[in-house]
Amino acid sequence: MNGTVSEVSQEGPFFEVGGDAISPDDLDIDLAKSLFDFVQNHGGHAATVEELRRIDRRIEVIVLNLTTCISQEPKYGVLPEERLAVAFINDEPAVVPLRKEFPLTPHSYGLPIESVLPGSMTICLDDRPWDDAKADYSGAEIIRRAISWFGRVDTGKVDDALQLPHTIFLPAEQTIVMCSTLQTQFCDPKGPPVFVRLKALGESDNYLVAEAYEAADTTDPTGNSAGEFVGFTLGVRAQNSGAMWHRPTHLGHLRSMLAGGQEDLLELLRRRLNEILNTPGHALERLYGYRMLIQFVVVNESQDSVEPMFLGTEASLGEIGVATGLLFKTPEGVAHSFGRCLPVGEIDEQLLEGIRLMSANLSFSFEGEVASIYAGHDEQWREEIGKNVVVLGAGSIGSQCITSLVREGAFEKLTIVDDDVFAPHNLARHVLRGSALGNSKTAMLSDDLRAIRTDLVIETICEKLLSARQSEKLNETLATSDRILDLTASLGASRTLSAISKRSRAISAFFNPSGSAVVVLQEDAARTLDLANLEALYYAEICQNQSLFDHLRPGDQAVVSGGQCRSVTSRIPASKAAMLSSIAASVLGNNMPSSEPSITIASINADGGTNMHRVTPTIGSMSVDANGWKICLTDAVARKLQNFRDAHLPNETGGILLGVVDHSRKRIDISMGLEAPPDSSGSPSSFERGVQGSIDSIAEARARTMHQLTYVGEWHSHPRGARTTPSLTDAAQLVMLREELMAEQRPPAMVIVGDSGSNPISLEVHQ
Repeated sequence: MNGTVSEVSQEGPFFEVGGDAISPDDLDIDLAKSLFDFVQNHGGHAATVEELRRIDRRIEVIVLNLTTCISQEPKYGVLPEERLAVAFINDEPAVVPLRKEFPLTPHSYGLPIESVLPGSMTICLDDRPWDDAKADYSGAEIIRRAISWFGRVDTGKVDDALQLPHTIFLPAEQTIVMCSTLQTQFCDPKGPPVFVRLKALGESDNYLVAEAYEAADTTDPTGNSAGEFVGFTLGVRAQNSGAMWHRPTHLGHLRSMLAGGQEDLLELLRRRLNEILNTPGHALERLYGYRMLIQFVVVNESQDSVEPMFLGTEASLGEIGVATGLLFKTPEGVAHSFGRCLPVGEIDEQLLEGIRLMSANLSFSFEGEVASIYAGHDEQWREEIGKNVVVLGAGSIGSQCITSLVREGAFEKLTIVDDDVFAPHNLARHVLRGSALGNSKTAMLSDDLRAIRTDLVIETICEKLLSARQSEKLNETLATSDRILDLTASLGASRTLSAISKRSRAISAFFNPSGSAVVVLQEDAARTLDLANLEALYYAEICQNQSLFDHLRPGDQAVVSGGQCRSVTSRIPASKAAMLSSIAASVLGNNMPSSEPSITIASINADGGTNMHRVTPTIGSMSVDANGWKICLTDAVARKLQNFRDAHLPNETGGILLGVVDHSRKRIDISMGLEAPPDSSGSPSSFERGVQGSIDSIAEARARTMHQLTYVGEWHSHPRGARTTPSLTDAAQLVMLREELMAEQRPPAMVIVGDSGSNPISLEVHQ
């Protein structure tokens, strides 16, 4: 228990306040005056004043008997009337229960061991910092909050739903930042001691970063201001019913610092020190000179939690060994400055009290696992999103998306691929700053990401993904990665990826031209639908969904960013690019763990609201090769054609096929089929497509998709019971289509739709 020996040994049920008795006229602190006035004149039913006192000439104390209004069977052992000391320290009130048997409850704080205040703990009236809360306080508010606190203690519901469970110790002023690797070494209770160097983190003395080093590589550290320590961990179990305690200030406090502890911490420390001094291989004379850094790992059995804290000494390990009876100081002229006590001697309490302790919290370095916890993700998410990921493109959307995902704990290894140099116009929307101008985007971005997460392994490839050729290194990287993120905002890159067979699963994200939406296309786990398939389905969605009619409308006029007409950059505000990139990163983080293919279109409204349009295409596709070309038809398109057929049965029907034609890669992806024009004629045995509105329909599709969709052939249905193999009429039509598209230098496609079964769809081309 905290509390001085003199206080605990006092006779009677209450702690004595101490200090000097004062009269109401002697009160100087306004809030103390307000409390006294309220109780005397208005609050007699709730509290009465027992006495007024002043401690150390600066702390004014009002001792009250408070009516707690508790039930007959309270959750904790509080009484219908409790005596409280309301101490005002620099105007801030501290409410101290004076009954010696007052229970330890949540939402209470242990007083420092050497506190001048009576009692052992204070109750928490307000979670807010006093500078934020003091405007709300009067004497009446103190009484109201005290009664409210007892009401919650009565029911046991002391903490709010969003409050963290109470820890055993109050936070320290200083924090030691430690990487997971060093923490793992530190936490081995039987392992050798760890040699660490503590350095101030930046300009703040309250944050210290711990670095491991080999003791043999340093000179004698005695008196070294660099902060070199020998460190180890002590584990202890404790029960904490709620009160949080101050940390010890000197080594003699170890025995009294922990309420509910199951072991004598000083004896625990002695045993561990003895093990270290008996460990062979250490240069003991050098070891004696190091200061000591202890990590206490307290298993809080009441909260089922593990709470680490650090205690560092200003004294050396040798001096601590003397105080704990393990070592003795040798006379001058002896080879070693300390000798072993055999048998072990007595603990010197006076020496222990002279060994000051620095207490510190533990903060893990911002590494992947920690980052994912802050982001609300778990280890399964990190596994499913991919640990070894290739990023194509280090531009605006690429830099912002990757930075966000790295901050969320994604990835263990990144390979960033881009051949571009950071130019002045990139400052408009890129995460990099002016100091990066003229340098490789990949190199500068990787430096920034390493500065965020030191555990992240990053490689760079200064190269552009080309349809004709890639370096062996890039090909190998694409083949061995877990995932590929295409953030190039380039059609060429995604189509080139679709043509590469030996690679991992890909996902692509890009802005629309006007900067009002971001699009994310994700392949399925088996890559049945590649990015080129998804691109074609994305265009179909634009044509078929009226809410997306202007999705690919060209944005404001582009700005020439270099000396050539092709050196242009789009005109999108940085705020909008940041918003879209943030949405894209969120969609990537949500979609990547899924094995399903998806098309996500997130649009920003004029008022800043967001509309999410998500499609999960049917998995499945077919393709045929003809004259060096590859023609692809996805199951999603085929099903819509079957729906058209079903709506016209028993008659045959048909229409135009629109798709994406890639001449450089000799690939055609059928995006959609149009319904039969109104002047078409169909019967159970024949169909003749009309022409009314066909030219306008094709023109509208081209306009909506920035001319990406074009006419690629025809589709028609066969009657019930008929096979989907081409008839003589179909063969003749294929010849006609070939002649019509001869000028386009590409083959036509014909899709025949029949009964659902083993072969409901036939994709035909003229060889």
